[in-house]
Amino acid sequence: MLTSLFASLLLFAQTTFIPPMTHEISLAGNFGEPRPNHFHGGLDLRTEGVEGKAVRAIGDGYVSRITVSMSGYGNAVYVTHPEGYTSIYGHLQRFSPRLESLLKKWQYEHEQYEADVRLTAVDCPVSKGQLIAFSGNTGYSFGPHLHLEVRETATWSMLDPLEFLGTYVNDSVAPKLHGIRVYPQRGRGVYCHSADVQELKEDGTAWGDIGIGIYADDYMQNSSNHYGIRLTQLFVDGKEVFRADVNGVPPSCNRMVNSWGDYDYYYRHSTWYLKSFIEPGNTLPILQGDVNRGIIHIGEERDYQLEYVLTDYFGNTLHHKFTIKGQQSEIPLPPKTSGTWLRWDQTNVVSLPGMQLVVPKGFLATDVAIQPSVPESQQSQTYQFTKQSCPLLYDAELSIAVRGLVNDSSKWYIVCHYGKDLFLEGTFHNGWVTSRVRDLGGTYELMYDDTPPEVIARHTTGNDNGTIRLELKDLQSGVKSYKGYVDGQFVLFQPQPKSSLITCRLSDTPLRRNGQQRRLRVVVDDNCNNRQTYETTINY
Repeated sequence: MLTSLFASLLLFAQTTFIPPMTHEISLAGNFGEPRPNHFHGGLDLRTEGVEGKAVRAIGDGYVSRITVSMSGYGNAVYVTHPEGYTSIYGHLQRFSPRLESLLKKWQYEHEQYEADVRLTAVDCPVSKGQLIAFSGNTGYSFGPHLHLEVRETATWSMLDPLEFLGTYVNDSVAPKLHGIRVYPQRGRGVYCHSADVQELKEDGTAWGDIGIGIYADDYMQNSSNHYGIRLTQLFVDGKEVFRADVNGVPPSCNRMVNSWGDYDYYYRHSTWYLKSFIEPGNTLPILQGDVNRGIIHIGEERDYQLEYVLTDYFGNTLHHKFTIKGQQSEIPLPPKTSGTWLRWDQTNVVSLPGMQLVVPKGFLATDVAIQPSVPESQQSQTYQFTKQSCPLLYDAELSIAVRGLVNDSSKWYIVCHYGKDLFLEGTFHNGWVTSRVRDLGGTYELMYDDTPPEVIARHTTGNDNGTIRLELKDLQSGVKSYKGYVDGQFVLFQPQPKSSLITCRLSDTPLRRNGQQRRLRVVVDDNCNNRQTYETTINY
């Protein structure tokens, strides 16, 4: 009987796509690799260490979207296919001339650099193999490559692109297992007479309820990269108690990767141990367990025979067997935890003077202990829930009361201090500022910003390409948007990666050089809608 891993191939058999580039496919990353707060949604295709490789549509369809961002995909193209799928091409250097023209038209109509161009089926049809862009390193990328995704258009679920392009990839290397950890269930089990999570021991004993987690990777020949495992199965005494088949992820379940993985361990060691049991609030459809959700009950004094079967997309398989000895042992009561327990199966309301946090039912994968506190400060309104990262499945609601009177209530916002300051957009109502929070780690503070951003000229010239370079600074809520005009005509400024600089090459704008003095005006708004207008004279 076919497993879902291989049966799923039949579902996509009638769809024929081709690789997006003409050179041999080599993967830098595969579908479903666990990352903090999300799964890797596609394939990372090597581009031989350079930018500028031609990128082509993998199938017939039409360009439905063009996006430009300094984060995420960077420059990206979306192609919608008649078979019911949409392919996404990310981190692009630039677009084909036809798409570049559509993009520039949108940017000038909307007077902004970052873009989200939506197109209809008649605006830009493409055929299989047609040039659409050139590979690059834009957005959240750390080296030249092409990020390719395939989504189900109707549901926007992420699918494994190897289902469509697997025949173009060579892989004969099986996964490898690097480590196993045992998770005694709180108040219900012990391992080696302890309720602590531990590494598997050769002669380890257990009693009560335990879970198992593994650190494992897949590999391919002629590559030093490691990849995510497509199919994980755990058997106890020959019976399957857990499986994870990473063949597709609904977008609403992306953050559940933090529950499948041991997030606390990853937070400390940057290594993912993936649990072979399912926490009660985790509804990831790729995870399947027995009636105990993969939790193993050790209730007899005997050897329990366990086996992991790890299989990649191509059927390369690793079998790993090990034994846990059942030995009767006292199971201690859970230690009393000071603070507050948030329950996964109910709505939680946490209140401190001047603060309220609402975490609805289903926003946690399991119960979480927090210690709400007000750090010592006489001048600011700050609140802390836990001292380390504690991500939620969905955004909770945090409200902080405003003390005293201010001139403009719209200037209030909430900031999260955690490594770097993160602006959280808030709404003011009846003396409270409310925002959405996705992690209970860090310190949350109510702040007020009525100071406009600062614009600093770093380089303005009428020579060469007429390059204008400005630095935008805002030490409070942060820059939200900017627009540039020369003699009242909009010109496009482009942000520079990982800096506060913006640059405009006048030779790339509709403006034509006449050698005359011109008036440059740049309007900058911050996240609290404070505006700064910078004006100067240039020659071009």
